[in-house]
Amino acid sequence: MRTSRLLRTTTSSLLARPQASTAAARLAPFLPTLSAASRTMSSKRVNTANARLSQVSRQFSSSVSMSVSAPKSGSAAGANAALDDNKLVKLLSEGGLRTILLNREKALNALNQQMVDLIDAALDECIQAAACNVILLRGTGRALCSGGDVLAVVKAADSSDAKVRNTALDFFQSEFQLDYKIARLGEAANAHSAGKGAEDARTLTKSKGGELKKPKTFVSVMDGITMGGGVGLSVHAPFRVATERTMFAMPETGIGYFPDVGVTRVLARLDGRIGQYLGMTGARISGEEAYLVGLATHYITSGNIDALAHRLSTLPAESALNPSLVSQALHEFDADPLAANETLAKSAFFGDRRIALDYVFGQLSCESIFSCLDEIASAKADSQAAVELAELGLAQITPEVQAWAQQTLKDLKTKSPRALKITHQAILEARRFDVEEAFRFDMRLATAFCDFSIGRDFYTGVTHVLERDPATGKRRTGIAAWDPPSLDKVSDTQIRAQFFSDLDTARKAGLQMDVPELPSVPAPATSKEARQARDSLLRGKGPLRWEQSHNVFALPSEAECAALLEGNHPAAAAVTPDSAELIDCLKRHKGHLPGLEFKVADWIKRSHRSA
Repeated sequence: MRTSRLLRTTTSSLLARPQASTAAARLAPFLPTLSAASRTMSSKRVNTANARLSQVSRQFSSSVSMSVSAPKSGSAAGANAALDDNKLVKLLSEGGLRTILLNREKALNALNQQMVDLIDAALDECIQAAACNVILLRGTGRALCSGGDVLAVVKAADSSDAKVRNTALDFFQSEFQLDYKIARLGEAANAHSAGKGAEDARTLTKSKGGELKKPKTFVSVMDGITMGGGVGLSVHAPFRVATERTMFAMPETGIGYFPDVGVTRVLARLDGRIGQYLGMTGARISGEEAYLVGLATHYITSGNIDALAHRLSTLPAESALNPSLVSQALHEFDADPLAANETLAKSAFFGDRRIALDYVFGQLSCESIFSCLDEIASAKADSQAAVELAELGLAQITPEVQAWAQQTLKDLKTKSPRALKITHQAILEARRFDVEEAFRFDMRLATAFCDFSIGRDFYTGVTHVLERDPATGKRRTGIAAWDPPSLDKVSDTQIRAQFFSDLDTARKAGLQMDVPELPSVPAPATSKEARQARDSLLRGKGPLRWEQSHNVFALPSEAECAALLEGNHPAAAAVTPDSAELIDCLKRHKGHLPGLEFKVADWIKRSHRSA
């Protein structure tokens, strides 16, 4: 029998007692095989999310052309970009703005080794340029970036030549170090802007080699498909712009892999259990949802991106040192994320579905997650899940919650059981990591996934999705031949030894590949002051461990709300607010951000239901 585990957060008691004491090619390959009809769909009909995804998959069934379109003509960026359409990555200049433009449109800007190297060089050039204040990352066409070149990785890892096998991790090594550079810019900007009470963040930032000698503010525009490697390029930035075209996902479990590029740490810090849900299911979410859960910091319409870029180019030199100026400029283009009524009504992140999501993905094992989903999908009132959900405020399993559970269970059953178990544990582990530890941790996991002597699901998944069946010449359908084929056959002991233990233990358990060094990622600080600052940061504030310097420019997280109710927040007055005053207090502290009232009110309602 599954062990009962109710996810009762202490926020319920805080809400009830305001006097409480003070103290969320990689994705493109993961998409389902298209029907013949969808493969011939004209571009004029590509309006819905499903149609856009169909186009993603279609591009990967044909050869890649390097002749692509630039941003809209008429913009300064468009005029410069038209000079050479064949460059995979362009560095454009306008005023104090430097735009890194991913320019592999027909491949949906999927990363290969050359692109990673070019982006890295462009980023270094921007950082060194005295006239550069703001760095903007964007992509041509329908995507920021749809993923990375995992087929080349698994082919190298499967080589009979040991030298070739050792090159399999070169792509990840360079990709991770590029993403870390962006994360450092993000960390510095957040620490600078976190305000009173974030001294530990500033101390830790200085300990990593001092303040950046030439600070820059980094903005990532997640317009269109932003998945896998595209998430790595964007989610660590201090400013992340979502639009109505955004399609965000980390669907690596569908190819026998895990959400890498430092994303495990980000998922671990999302509200409730949203991170576990996104990481395990690979669910695709909209730009509105990405903004409301904190994966994006701003929400604008896609048609305003060129105007936004021009506005950023006019900012004074001070914007490199003062990220708040950039945030204010971005807010000039705010759109209403709540206008997408149908999307939000069906979202798993609010209301009844969210109560079920937190309950299900807060279970301690993958087996329990499957069991809970199965019970909810059956909608039996006397099941253990139904009884425990009732105690959490969901009096009955509604048809909407039942349908969500059925679809989620169906989706999970298509994923690699081994990858699901590793991803589940990785996100739990990443909650205790700082930025540097997160990237080294993900490099360690990536190495074990690429070592086919201990498991071949990564190879099986990638080739199942990307390569055609040699017998038929057609794209494969159905579920990949995972090994082991089910959760009960995946050894938890073996997973722990091979993926989460020290290297000596892992080698005894069969690991053969060496974990690449990440030279750009510094070793942990050794000074007492820095170590204490790190530990204080990771402990967080309040019952949900709010990290004040994490994701500063996004909507308030639920952890921040709980910290404010407890009185452990810079905006807290001598008398802590009750739940009715919480929204007004946050508006005074963070500004009248679009969607703030909707998000906080939903959290308050759910918390009261379980009180």
